[in-house]
Amino acid sequence: MTNNWDEIKWIFEPDGALRDIYVRNVKTEDWKILINYLNINYIVRYGTLGENKEINKIDLEYLIHYLNDETGELEVKIVSIIIDDIVINLHFFSIDEIEFDVDPKEIYSFDNYKKLLGFMSEVSQILNKPLILTGENQIEFPLINVDFSKKIMNALTKKEAVRLCQ
Repeated sequence: MTNNWDEIKWIFEPDGALRDIYVRNVKTEDWKILINYLNINYIVRYGTLGENKEINKIDLEYLIHYLNDETGELEVKIVSIIIDDIVINLHFFSIDEIEFDVDPKEIYSFDNYKKLLGFMSEVSQILNKPLILTGENQIEFPLINVDFSKKIMNALTKKEAVRLCQ
């Protein structure tokens, strides 16, 4: 992990887009582990889109049912994870992929960057899977990689990103 905020703060420069965090190749059991972990360790808001209320309990049974539903008739729910002044949203788009997003305006300091990395590292550890942070809907271009089991926690500098895009 780079300890130089000046080299990585470009990742969080507000540009009107969110930053996505992905965990790929997940199974129903991974979702259960994640939801139980969030319910125990974080302040969460859970409910319908735009109306999620601050409660510290995600309805695991409903969400597993929702992820396996093929009718498309179930109400969409959203989870917001509160870490001080950072809100990380958890979406339920696919049973085989976990997707979070965060507003880059909330990662305005090295301290908030460390809080976000801490969250990513915890999720990587409990699921034993790598996580990536990308620009919105840019899953093929990771800006930050976290893999607890391999002790990987790195972020692209702007120079590295430019070099990769050439």
